[in-house]
Amino acid sequence: MKKRFLITVLGLSMSAVLFSACGSKKENTETTTQTVAETKGKADKTTTVESSKAEVVKVDINYDVANHLDESYDDIGKEFGEPASDELKSDKGERVVKYAEPEREFHYYDDKSGGYVLEAVSAKAGDLFSFSADNVKLSDMLDQMEGEKATGIESNDMYLTVGEKGDSNVVFQSEGYFFIVSVGKDETVSKNSAVAIVTEDRVGVESTGETTKSPSEIKTPETTAAKQ
Repeated sequence: MKKRFLITVLGLSMSAVLFSACGSKKENTETTTQTVAETKGKADKTTTVESSKAEVVKVDINYDVANHLDESYDDIGKEFGEPASDELKSDKGERVVKYAEPEREFHYYDDKSGGYVLEAVSAKAGDLFSFSADNVKLSDMLDQMEGEKATGIESNDMYLTVGEKGDSNVVFQSEGYFFIVSVGKDETVSKNSAVAIVTEDRVGVESTGETTKSPSEIKTPETTAAKQ
């Protein structure tokens, strides 16, 4: 009687141990699966965010060029090395200085006092906006530079002499500078796209934002004294 009772007790104890072990194993398996899933989810999310950031090309103004706008020909001197050519067009009141490696064209204009002032620089987008990627979205460029589109000589490509011309031109303002940018059909700007940075007077931006005029069309309003 005692022997049978002991066997029964041992049997129940063994069952309890086996049940406990199985339950623990199942719980551990579920916990491990959940942890792996959560880790994978976080990794996928991180990868997605990093990929999204990687798609945005970093752009900025090339201040080494931009900061020389409105400076005189004499003051700039050999700042950019020996030019490939230096042509004076006195009949147009303009002086065009060309450089190579990188290719740039500096447009100086008669300051009416015997000198010439830098008012426009034509170059490639990768140079003037300091990026080396093949392309950048126009929208990303405007976002990063806080660019505001302006009404100017977007239909006049007289300054887009360096680089490849796109299907359309866009004029925008950023940090007090004005840019004319050649844009492709897909609204992107390649590193070889033709761009120009110009002064407000040279870009011909209308204060009303309604009319587009080229520099040659902009006239100084007559004063009452002039009429007399």
